[in-house]
Amino acid sequence: MPNRSGMNKYPRYGERIAPTTLHSVLLEPLPERLQAAFGPVPLRLCDLTERLWGQVPEATILELAEIIVVRVRAACAQGVFDDVPFPDPPRETDLGDLRLEHRTQHCLSRAGFERDFQSLGNHTIGEILRLHAFGARCLVDLLSAVETHLARHSAADCRLVEAAERLAALGQAARIGADDPRFGKPIRALDVEATTAAEMANRLLERQDVPGDPAFAADQIETLCEDLEAAVNLTVEQELTRIFAADTPGRNREILVGYYGWGDGKRHTLAAVGDRFGITRERTRQICAKMTRRHERPETIYAPVIERALAAIRRRAPCSSSQLEAELVQEGFTAVGMEVESLIDGAKLLKRRAGFTLEGVSLGRRHQIELVVPEGEADLVAAAIETARREIYYHGIATLEHVCRQVAKRLPGRGKQRTVVKAVEALPGFVRLDRKDGWFRVASIAKHGLPKTIEKVLAVAGEISVGALREAMSRNRRLWREPPPEHVLLEFCRQMPDMHVEGKRIRGNPPKDWKKVLTGIEARLVATLMRDGPIMDRGRLEDVCVSGGMNRFSFHAFLAWSPVIAQFGHSVYGLLGARPDDQQLHSLSERRRTERYAHRVLEGHGRTADGRIWLKYRLSKAASTYAVITIPAALKETVRGRFELLDSTGESIGALATKDGRAWGLGAFLRKQNAQIGDAILVTIDVNRKTATARLCPPDAPLPGS
Repeated sequence: MPNRSGMNKYPRYGERIAPTTLHSVLLEPLPERLQAAFGPVPLRLCDLTERLWGQVPEATILELAEIIVVRVRAACAQGVFDDVPFPDPPRETDLGDLRLEHRTQHCLSRAGFERDFQSLGNHTIGEILRLHAFGARCLVDLLSAVETHLARHSAADCRLVEAAERLAALGQAARIGADDPRFGKPIRALDVEATTAAEMANRLLERQDVPGDPAFAADQIETLCEDLEAAVNLTVEQELTRIFAADTPGRNREILVGYYGWGDGKRHTLAAVGDRFGITRERTRQICAKMTRRHERPETIYAPVIERALAAIRRRAPCSSSQLEAELVQEGFTAVGMEVESLIDGAKLLKRRAGFTLEGVSLGRRHQIELVVPEGEADLVAAAIETARREIYYHGIATLEHVCRQVAKRLPGRGKQRTVVKAVEALPGFVRLDRKDGWFRVASIAKHGLPKTIEKVLAVAGEISVGALREAMSRNRRLWREPPPEHVLLEFCRQMPDMHVEGKRIRGNPPKDWKKVLTGIEARLVATLMRDGPIMDRGRLEDVCVSGGMNRFSFHAFLAWSPVIAQFGHSVYGLLGARPDDQQLHSLSERRRTERYAHRVLEGHGRTADGRIWLKYRLSKAASTYAVITIPAALKETVRGRFELLDSTGESIGALATKDGRAWGLGAFLRKQNAQIGDAILVTIDVNRKTATARLCPPDAPLPGS
């Protein structure tokens, strides 16, 4: 077939084969026998644009053109295009510029369009089809020529291309579906085949679907681009309202906004919203359900703001809900202070995974906080907070590393350090004391440990160096295996309103009264040293305190660990902060040597007639206090291990343990017998039966076997 270039018959070389205006009736695939000429990608009749010229045989194009005319003729007979506006012809173009077929040219000229060609755009296709002798072929011929000229020469087409390029460049265009409640309308209006805004833009740029009115299409796309760019700057409540209630003005909109808290940030009950509008709770629920379920696939709706807000919360969790809500306001996610619970509701409506939950955490009988917790980590957060609370309650301060270790022991394989640390940081009153080692305090919890220790120390000493404070703390080995570093102690004291730090010295501000701070045994010890001290020999201090009614065992316990007591030499104790001179210390040592009553605790040992080992002791002050006795060297290897301890009636009263020439475990027996210094005690040991019998005896009683 000869080249058709320059000829007026449809289809003309280089011009459009399937007019876009008639797109809706040309959606069927090409016949299989003709598809092979176009390659493996299946095409439809509406895909036959001017780009195919020169790529396939002209005979194939001519045959397809006749098929297009047949399809259009059938659609015209059914009135499909009667109300479809005819596209505006290109400006500064005359009827003669289009190279139309003779019949088409003659029909239009006879109707007066040769004189006023631009007026074609004021008619519908149905009106033009009613021209005398103007049929389906003439319509295809005319539209093919007009659309080709529009695509090549129209300024509106250039603007449309620019708008399509702008839309294609937006990253979010691929997420905007044709069914999107906010942005899908322009897609459905301009390209019924496109499923996303990005696909529509690409089809326009590839000239696969050029609309009949490029100016209108350009306006629609530019507006869509502006709306998409503005969408990321909305608040969460604005975004949710526009998604679910944009087309619902009036009462129903206010009901939905009020129920979910998109108006004031706080979700309200169905009953409360219903009372406001004079309807029942059930009717309120029905209205809200209808408005939020109108979208078949809410998970595909473009909602960038709530997605960013949810991601921000996931990064911060665990954290207190009140702190997060304040941060969401500061960062512009919400202008009404929307609660985290309302955000979770919004995520559910859009079928988004929140990735976190709200958990109430108890901080005591009367205090509870609400935490935002990572999904699946509620038990981990609870364990972290419970561990931190316990440590702070008893010690006053702790390290994050120690809390992490404790949680890891409690939940093996679950102890995520980041989650544990952030959970502890969410506690009200959490304050870091240093960054390197992770020391912290929690002002709302601390009751004992360091705060109480410092209060006692300052009440007695008035002022103290941080080194002396740390040494005083180290006396209580049960509470402090290793006291906190000096810089941590100083920082703790700086943060206390009733303490003042100058350099490395700490004092109470105002000074504290020890009589109001100390109680019980400690108060009596301090009172004794205030009256008779401030330093005393241990023996004399013990005699004074015990004679005053103090329990001997309690005396030794408090003397050993109290932070307000200091040891100034062998068996010399006094008040923390006392400054004895060398002469005082020497005088106490001499007096102690002079007054010391020396005698042997072990008075004798041997074997009874039946082979049992007997040991007789005369109780000294130390032996009566600590209930520790010695085993003769000759019997050290024989009397070894644990023995059931019996009294003179054969009743079991505990166990006597022996090792390396020492034996202990007589404390319960001595207390039961109300033993005193100087009393004699006889212990009989049956090595074979692993029993030991203890009884008091007169000091002058003869030794067994004598």
